[in-house]
Amino acid sequence: MKTAIIFHSVCGNTYLVAKAFYESFLKKGKEVEIYRVWDENLEELSERFPVAKEYLEEIMNIPIAKWGDILDKEQIILGCPTYYGNVSAEMKAYMDAASEFWAEGKLIGKRLTVFTSAGSPEGGGHLCLQALNTFGQHMGMMLQSIPPNLVPNEDIPAYGMIHYSGALGDQRPGEKLLCAIDKYVEKYV
Repeated sequence: MKTAIIFHSVCGNTYLVAKAFYESFLKKGKEVEIYRVWDENLEELSERFPVAKEYLEEIMNIPIAKWGDILDKEQIILGCPTYYGNVSAEMKAYMDAASEFWAEGKLIGKRLTVFTSAGSPEGGGHLCLQALNTFGQHMGMMLQSIPPNLVPNEDIPAYGMIHYSGALGDQRPGEKLLCAIDKYVEKYV
């Protein structure tokens, strides 16, 4: 199964989750490509938020996602930061650019897995996951839920994976989330 991982990241957290998915797919010998959504302000934001500098160069070296480039993929993994209980503007623009494929039904039947990073459990991460899944549903994609027993004693929303990054975005993804990603890729992809 061909997979595309598409993410938006400023502070590096959603990039690290996307990278964990990517590396897990590679370890399992699966065909995968990773892309970032276009963000004209990424370098400027890295000057304002020191945590954003840490992975800026790695992020900038990843190709920019274009819908036409991923139409041959059977699975799409989308992730972005949670902004005010929703997707980032950059991810929203990327999703909106798929409108021509909606009219033609070109994404119907593709599998969709989503993830986000949010400052805290009260930061609206579930709403962001909902927005990503709603997009997929409108496109006719098959939404892939996350099994609740993926990692023992760890709550993972059925709608996707959430990383809590802290108020300053400086808490990086931990071992439990990375383990959940590995188990998800191993069992369900």
